[in-house]
Amino acid sequence: MHKSGWRHFAVAIAITIMFLINTVTVAFSPVFLREVEAARDSSANKGSTFQPTQSSNGFDSTFQGKDKRTSRAFSDFWGLFDFDRNTSLDGIREYNDFAVADEDSIELVIGVDGAKPEAYAGLVDIIGKSQGKIVNAVLIKGEVAALVADMPLTVVSSFREEVHGSNLARYTEPNMKFQVLSVPNDPDWSKQWGPQKIGADWAWNTTIGNSSVLVAVIDTGIDYDHPDLDDNYVALGYDWVNMDPYPMDDHGHGTHCAGIIAAVLNNSVGIAGLAQVRIMAEKGLDAGGWGTEVNLANAIIHAVNQGAAILSNSWGGPYSELIYDAVRYAYNNSVLIVAAAGNAASKTKLYPAACDEVVAVTATDQYDNPAGFTSFGDWVEVAAPGVDIYSTVWDNSYTRMSGTSMACPHAAGVAALIWSRFPNATRDWVRAQLRYTADDLGDSGFDEYYGYGRINAKNAVEQAPPEHDLLIFDWERPPYVKLRASDFQHHCAQFWSKQ
Repeated sequence: MHKSGWRHFAVAIAITIMFLINTVTVAFSPVFLREVEAARDSSANKGSTFQPTQSSNGFDSTFQGKDKRTSRAFSDFWGLFDFDRNTSLDGIREYNDFAVADEDSIELVIGVDGAKPEAYAGLVDIIGKSQGKIVNAVLIKGEVAALVADMPLTVVSSFREEVHGSNLARYTEPNMKFQVLSVPNDPDWSKQWGPQKIGADWAWNTTIGNSSVLVAVIDTGIDYDHPDLDDNYVALGYDWVNMDPYPMDDHGHGTHCAGIIAAVLNNSVGIAGLAQVRIMAEKGLDAGGWGTEVNLANAIIHAVNQGAAILSNSWGGPYSELIYDAVRYAYNNSVLIVAAAGNAASKTKLYPAACDEVVAVTATDQYDNPAGFTSFGDWVEVAAPGVDIYSTVWDNSYTRMSGTSMACPHAAGVAALIWSRFPNATRDWVRAQLRYTADDLGDSGFDEYYGYGRINAKNAVEQAPPEHDLLIFDWERPPYVKLRASDFQHHCAQFWSKQ
């Protein structure tokens, strides 16, 4: 169904629901994410829940419960809208990456109203009475234009209200952090439309990855001597084809996938990988690109035993009980398993991608259209760039390849960025983040070509994590049904007639 045909109607319905209920609920429809137990400080309402919601500026959060208080995103707080009397700063501890803050205080910048002679002294008095401390000031032509005060988090909201009521300040905002913006010095960056499409260069302003994250590329091996890979490669894998500890690529496919994930960034050589994390090779496919289920199962199991957090699988075939045993082993050890959906241009399921425990990735082109070859269906999860992808290959070279084989490492690379940015996140939370922050393309919501959307690296690392200890994902996907706009309107009319 085309989005524009009933957009206004849907928005009106959404606004009406929010007005009547005064709550916001979030569903990873058709898969539901719910909180089991919240671990907030003693000031929080014990009966409340905290759920992530997406906003136009990248991340947001809504705190809802018996008191129905609202905690806006820190991105909203620091400049995307003027303060209003309903703005709360609860949960601001989550955002010290974006402003000068610690676990019990935050620096606020208060713009002094120079037109009022009493403004400076009055603001100093309010800061002192609120148990704050002036730590800096900004002068313009010898006049104090702004005061910088370190304020206890417990008084920030009341302090803001008092400052606002005094009419002595032009504005109040956190002392925000800014960062240099740059593009990689890797000479072939301009050839990498995939990372640019998903906002990787913007994501790198937040994190470029962390070596604590280990990604296993289960494929034809990796050219681990490649100058664009050797700094991020670790010799933890195995060659199950030749039965030796040297999983050197003799095909090129595995090296191409490895470069998409973790080619060295800003080394003035070749390309830029999505995440500066450790990569290892498990060679389960031979020089012709074929592998037995025994070798591939061994590759999965060995990678898990070596501590891999993410498995990138750009291969597939018919259902295999042995492969599923290996997948379950990885899943039960909290490993995120990502796999290519296949290149059959049909709904035919490919395994291991079609396993519920696996993130199945379809392919898109430069214009965000589904690739002509990509497999699809109600079993896919996300989409990623997979057409004419430029990356590393064996013998220290580079080339372009197409396929869901290329889309898979894009998703694995973004997952590695997520885990780098949120090192305490669980596997299920990382998986949810990959879905939730994706760009919704095609039919609204989940659809057979994009799943939950085309991955977005920028959103994935900027979205603040929800405040909870445990997430339960219901991986059971209900049957995919394409609903016409007229049907939607009819069902909505029936709903409201019964209210």
